Amino acid sequence: MRQNRHNGTSPDTSHSLYTQVFSDEETMGRVVVEILEAGKNLNRKALCSKLLNRVEAAGSEEEEKHYMKLIRLVLERDS
Repeated sequence: MRQNRHNGTSPDTSHSLYTQVFSDEETMGRVVVEILEAGKNLNRKALCSKLLNRVEAAGSEEEEKHYMKLIRLVLERDS
């Protein structure tokens, strides 16, 4: 059985609250879930596209930095 927790915020809450509440890993996990729930393939292009949309909608410099950090993480290559 699925339990819904109410955290006092609506789904339309700004992304700045979103980035304050969630770590990098949690944010990336939520992005991955959004992509998969939309029925799209999970790959670097999809992750970067979703994260860039969030950068464009960012309400603060801190929020923008948070998403840019995740984009760099996605594009980072192992040496």
